[in-house]
Amino acid sequence: MIMVLTLWVEGNVQAQIEGNGYSVLEWTRYDTGSTHRDPIFIYCPDGNGNPVSGSMTATPPGGTAGWDFTWTFYNPVTHSYDSTLLTENGVATSTVSDLNSGGYAVRIRDAVSLDTTFYAWVFMDTPQVKASVLNFTCDYVALKGDTASIPFTYYNPVKDSAITLRNGLSFLWTSDPSSAIPWPDLEPNPIIYKPPYEDTRYYLTVTDSFGCKASSSVFYETIHVKADFEVNPESGEAPLEVSFTNKSINGVEFEWKFGDDSVFHGETPDPHTYYIPDDYVPVLIARSEEGCVDSLSFESIHVEPSALEIPNVFTPNEDGYNDRFRVYGKSLRYIHVKVFNRQGAKVYEYEGQGAALKDYDGWDGRINGRGAASPGVYYYIIRAVGWDDVQYKGKEYRGMVYLFREKK
Repeated sequence: MIMVLTLWVEGNVQAQIEGNGYSVLEWTRYDTGSTHRDPIFIYCPDGNGNPVSGSMTATPPGGTAGWDFTWTFYNPVTHSYDSTLLTENGVATSTVSDLNSGGYAVRIRDAVSLDTTFYAWVFMDTPQVKASVLNFTCDYVALKGDTASIPFTYYNPVKDSAITLRNGLSFLWTSDPSSAIPWPDLEPNPIIYKPPYEDTRYYLTVTDSFGCKASSSVFYETIHVKADFEVNPESGEAPLEVSFTNKSINGVEFEWKFGDDSVFHGETPDPHTYYIPDDYVPVLIARSEEGCVDSLSFESIHVEPSALEIPNVFTPNEDGYNDRFRVYGKSLRYIHVKVFNRQGAKVYEYEGQGAALKDYDGWDGRINGRGAASPGVYYYIIRAVGWDDVQYKGKEYRGMVYLFREKK
């Protein structure tokens, strides 16, 4: 950035000075009500955070060609411009470079009558910042941010009085990957109560009153663990086989409590079978390599209570619909079915328990598996016990079922 400034200097003579590559322009305020102002060129750090040196160019306000330039540097100890930086004779303009923070004066003279001095201030603005991890446990991470801005002091060239150019500071915490940071722009030393479950780099960026920025980062290697799992299915009749999928993060040791007094140690358990109708709350406890512990419970796995449903009619005509007299049940552990004709002769019997009930498909309407039974009323006796130990109708179900066949 280059800006040409017209300044009032000694003797109310106009002069010009250019700041080269500066970031922000401010003006001096020497006395209340005074109209005299000198430029303040502020240089922010470059994109890598390194300080940038200043540069200025002076141009004569008039006079006869062939000017002489003398640049001097302000000495706050002697309160005078007594350190000569550069002298150039017989030139049209003069430039000084590689400037550090401080006050500068340039005296411009020609061979006839021009002899004037004007002033400018240059400040290398480098906000200070350092990010670090103050402390961490299995429950939190505490970050620490050390920050500071640089107040700049300039001097009235007439009175040699010091004047402070105040410099405030704001800041912002961020992270990669993104994580929750409480009050990232209000608290320089935040405590993260939900620590990250993956390695994270935290960044602290400060911005001062002049828009100059500086950034610092700190790498945090996580020790935290998150217990997580899924179940499938979440409900059904007994015996209910449930699969567990471990989705934990950073866990190396696992303890599974299935809610029925069964326990498994390991990353992934085999499918677990719930036999007794009830509601179960499985719990997973996960431990990280550093000894941090987290747990998660699932509420809840529902194993349906036992139930029995007996049809009163069936039509064994091979149309795929209601072709069998089948006792429908939920969560049954044992069932015994006998069917008799009106003369009391047994025409069908089935007895099964446990896993064998999965193959039970009912009476197909044939007499003991051979010839077709005649249409009409048949009588049944059924005994059933649920996995919850319910025995239906005491010990037996007795009733009638109607076998219906269409006439051909």
